[in-house]
Amino acid sequence: MEWSLDQIPLGQQAVVLHIAEDTPLSHQLQQMGITEGVQICRKRQAPLGDPSVYLVRGSALALRAQDAAHILVRPLHISVAEGESPALPTANAFPFQD
Repeated sequence: MEWSLDQIPLGQQAVVLHIAEDTPLSHQLQQMGITEGVQICRKRQAPLGDPSVYLVRGSALALRAQDAAHILVRPLHISVAEGESPALPTANAFPFQD
């Protein structure tokens, strides 16, 4: 399943698959650390819905929905067999807390 970054729900972690290169912001997004293969998490959303705050490489970045729409991601899911506990993320995976 693939989504654009603006479509992932709050708290959802995802892996960046592709950044559209035909947008003026694509180079700046890559300079901010949003590159193919990196994990990203949507953590907060403005009261009126735009922008949203994403955690990537230990930094919090605010992106407008129209910019996030140019980033293709695959959501990460924790699959847990019946009776097992899910693996907890490492302490430094996302250092910012709500």
